[in-house]
Amino acid sequence: MKEKGIIFDLDGTLWEVIDATYNSAKEVTTKYNLKEVSKEVICNVFGKNKIEASQMYFPYLDLEKAVKLLDEISNINVEYLTKNGGNLYPNLKKTLDNLKERYELFIVSNSGNIKYVEAFIISAHLEGYFKSYIAASAINITKAEAIKKVISENKLKEAVYVGDTKHDLESSELARVPFIQAKYGFGENLNTKYYVNTLEELPEVVNKIFN
Repeated sequence: MKEKGIIFDLDGTLWEVIDATYNSAKEVTTKYNLKEVSKEVICNVFGKNKIEASQMYFPYLDLEKAVKLLDEISNINVEYLTKNGGNLYPNLKKTLDNLKERYELFIVSNSGNIKYVEAFIISAHLEGYFKSYIAASAINITKAEAIKKVISENKLKEAVYVGDTKHDLESSELARVPFIQAKYGFGENLNTKYYVNTLEELPEVVNKIFN
């Protein structure tokens, strides 16, 4: 059993699904004659928990209604992405092949729907690559708690978290694991100690941290 693990964020780190999410949201807002959710809002929502995302999508509705609408959008999006996939970042599979030879791989997303993570794995044909994965909002825990859960349950002696946003950085700090910023994602420049400009750079940075 490998004792070192790489835990990945999903959106802005492994794939990008702005257009698919926008179209799913538009289907729901058109159905109920609601204000369209812009791509700018969608980009800012990635990485947020379910409650935060609901409030950003529908700030003019009460929370219960907003959450129900977000769930409906999520279900449509998952169905589409499972069949059609999203935009994978370049050299994803090649990079994961390199990493999985030495390390256990995991996903911790803030999604409120575990099927969203599974849509990525199925559509990208990455079954068997990730030892486990968590959609934190779906089980009402924070991303930091989800990172700790992965480390504890898999008895990892060392781990890193790879993400793209300030929230990912803060979650890593709370979980007390090194953070690698994916600068190609949705986040701003966080002035982090470790970062990659492309996925292909990841193995070298990970090896530097672990060794």
